[in-house]
Amino acid sequence: MKVLIASASVAIAMAAVPNRTSLFTSTSGIPLNCLNFEGGLRLTVPGGPSSLQSQELLLDTGSSTLAFCDASISSSVKSLKTDYLSCNKYGSGNEGYWGFFYQGAVDLGNNLVLDESYYSVMQEEVSMPCGSGLQGIFGVAFKQLDQAAYHPSPLDWPAGSVGSCPQATTDFVGPLMQYLKQDTPEGRLGIYWSGQVGSSQGELYVGQVAVSNSHYTQGSALQASLGETGYYDITIEQFEWSGQTYSVSCGDVPCLMDTGTPVMLVPAELYDQMIYSHPGDVLSVTMASPSGSPMGLVFDAQFLVQNKYVAPHQQGEPYILGLPLWSTYYTVFNVDGRTVDFVQHSSAELMALKKGPIVEVDVEAPVKAPLQCKTASYAFCCEVGTPCDCTKGTTAPGQCKPESYGFCCSVGTPCDCSQPPAFMNILV
Repeated sequence: MKVLIASASVAIAMAAVPNRTSLFTSTSGIPLNCLNFEGGLRLTVPGGPSSLQSQELLLDTGSSTLAFCDASISSSVKSLKTDYLSCNKYGSGNEGYWGFFYQGAVDLGNNLVLDESYYSVMQEEVSMPCGSGLQGIFGVAFKQLDQAAYHPSPLDWPAGSVGSCPQATTDFVGPLMQYLKQDTPEGRLGIYWSGQVGSSQGELYVGQVAVSNSHYTQGSALQASLGETGYYDITIEQFEWSGQTYSVSCGDVPCLMDTGTPVMLVPAELYDQMIYSHPGDVLSVTMASPSGSPMGLVFDAQFLVQNKYVAPHQQGEPYILGLPLWSTYYTVFNVDGRTVDFVQHSSAELMALKKGPIVEVDVEAPVKAPLQCKTASYAFCCEVGTPCDCTKGTTAPGQCKPESYGFCCSVGTPCDCSQPPAFMNILV
């Protein structure tokens, strides 16, 4: 049985729904899949306009957007179309999409309906998470509103390029945050990932069930403070490895937790030493907590290095604890209380991780030489900033930064940016 709930713009009140509490008292979560998309692991959640086929949506803690890639969806929901546009640009402005907003029911997983939700259908997109298993974005950032522009007519972007966006005229609350009543004690969001690749390798918990499921109750919760921006920003005070501490600042540039980033960024000088980790070495990350006393998370340093789950931080960029964080900890975001709880996975789960991700490989396919680096590394080494050329030295003209070169060319199989990433057939 699905639970029906009202979710709309900031100007629309949330309707009372009698069956709503049945979801919060349930111990089940919404299954999450993990797949490889363009060089990095991504968590996805199934969802789509009610009565239509479910889409595989990128779970994005960095936005509040709900947008579907398939433009043909618009013909099936044309009666729900509004005169408002969603138009977003990313990166340096060379990536983005536009599409009309629609207002109607959205299915999330198999047991939740977000009624009267605002969502957009991309009419034109450039370099968005569309294809290779992904069919849209499901943003779960809190306190952030989805900007909308009143624009009854379509935009006319140049073919294959990002054009201009009209001025936003109003804001919509993201469907999940409206459903959660983000300004009440019920505003809790739990994210679990087993660390493995494949279908149903994670779960999304909404409401009070986030703190009553087995992932939360099997251990002791550590609590850190969330910031004001709504992008799951935290205050990292320092990293520690092998007895050495590395202080960092989250002042002008916030420190973030982001499921959409396939690595954890650490100070460059720490990374230069950490790549030589041995069994038993621990990486500790200390954060600010509501109690005023520092709170620390611990990770298997060698596991992170061997899987290329860490990368050197670049000056001026935010420190990001990416998806690998969730391979070790279950998290619960308390939107109203502005806190995040961390519960370490069981010893059995952590041991299973060391056996490697579950990936299906075509053993009969010919192996090309040279071998490519891991896809999670490829995204950092070849698609962010200046690509590294491992056939040349660190001082060669046009070479990437030395700290990046060490990661991309000296740890494991070097990345060959002249070749495509080493995609695999993943069980999803």
